[in-house]
Parts: sequence; C-alpha cells; structure tokens
Amino acid sequence: MADRRLVCLAALALFTGCGGGEVRPPAKGTHGPDGTGDPAVTGGTGATAAGAATPAQGRVLTGADDGFAGRLAVGQTARLRLPLPEGGPEPTARGDAVLLIRISNVTGSGHREWELRAVHPGTTRITVPRPAASPATLTLTVT
Repeated sequence: MADRRLVCLAALALFTGCGGGEVRPPAKGTHGPDGTGDPAVTGGTGATAAGAATPAQGRVLTGADDGFAGRLAVGQTARLRLPLPEGGPEPTARGDAVLLIRISNVTGSGHREWELRAVHPGTTRITVPRPAASPATLTLTVT
C-alpha cells in the first residue's frame, strides 16, 4: 500500500512540475508594457522587433490597438472589446480568414465583445469604429 502511494506521489510530482527542475527567467522581450506579464495579453505594439506579426491567441484587442498586426493559427481565437453603447457602430471585417462573431452574453459588463476566430489561412483586416477619432485597423494573418 505504501509503495503504491509513493508511486502515485512521484507521478503527481512529475506531472505538476514539482520534480526539482530549474527555474528560468522569461526570455528577453517577453514582458508587457509595464514590465510584467505577457505582451500578447497585456498590451504591446503588435509587432516584434523583427517586424513579424505578434501572436494574437488569447489577446483582448480594443480600438486603442490601431495598427495591430497579429497572427493566429487555424482554430485559435482572440477577442475584440469595445465600449458601450449597445447599438453603436459595429466593427467590420475585410477578408475571410477570421470570423468576427458577436458575443451576446456580456450584459452588465460595460462593453460589447466579439470573438475573432481563425478559420483558414489568409489575412483579414478589421476596422474598428472609434468615437472622436478615425477608425482603428487591426490586421490578423492566419497560418
């Protein structure tokens, strides 16, 4: 019985990363604009130093991300969040690589939201209306 418990604990330690592995600091350039977190989630310019598109999976984009160039693999998603009012100007998509899907269950959240779902390789440009400013453009490339 004790041997079985020991085997289970050893397996648990391996699967949860408690095997005494080395702790490594994050790679250079992976911090968000405030010096912490993931730039793909917390902000950033949308392009890497080499000019390649930034991974967009899991990222929440807004009208403030004008000029964002990101990449998604087929099946991956990002989100687009805009302030209320309901019935305000809607974003539009040009291209069919990414679907712009309205999420309708965010009542009381203070914003409207869309899922950006990569469906096949190609490029889609999303135009995001902004009050008192020209529309923002987001470009998503699907691989």
